[in-house]
Amino acid sequence: MNRLYTPWVFGIVTLVSFGSSLRSAKAQTTYTFNATYDGSVLTRQIAENITQTSISGLSNDALYGLTKASGIAYIKTNPIDGSYRFSTNPQTFGLENQPLGGVTLFGEGGNKLFYQVENGTGVFNPETLTTSGSNTNIITGGEGLFEGATGTLTGSEVYQVANLLVDPTSASKGIVRINGAIVVPATQKVPEPNATAAFVAIGIGATFLLRRRRLSREQKLS
Repeated sequence: MNRLYTPWVFGIVTLVSFGSSLRSAKAQTTYTFNATYDGSVLTRQIAENITQTSISGLSNDALYGLTKASGIAYIKTNPIDGSYRFSTNPQTFGLENQPLGGVTLFGEGGNKLFYQVENGTGVFNPETLTTSGSNTNIITGGEGLFEGATGTLTGSEVYQVANLLVDPTSASKGIVRINGAIVVPATQKVPEPNATAAFVAIGIGATFLLRRRRLSREQKLS
């Protein structure tokens, strides 16, 4: 008698175990980003040759509603050759008691993208009274479409700084280009274990059991 129930029990265990192995499959989505911002920077000196910079920007071509930019960065200038370095991390320049900076891209909708500026370098051109620089941006998260975002963006910028010769406290205007890839985790749901697998197993097991009983009866009658 016990041997008759063995295939039934085995069927239930096998199918339920198979159902239990189905879980959420992790995937990711990559968004290409390429935008130009009309930038504005306002600086204030906080240490020798070091300034804290407030950043803002507006874009007409940024996708995903990320048409605005706002942030804080730190710049250290070499007065000898006019070169400079910039970062959103004050510890890059040994600054204490200064807030961690960063840049936020946002807009009218609910999408936001956060990133930190690293390895920023630039140079001042005394003939054109402009500065030009480039940098790497490490994405640290976001909101809306970009919740949990990671990835790397590159930035390049050119600013007019002639106004600083007249008023060092005024804002400088320029063009900032940002491009790269935004990687967002996406969870693709697949069936979780449920009663369906158990019912199917019971159906298979019951069919097998009834067939064995019918064959047994036929053998006895013969």
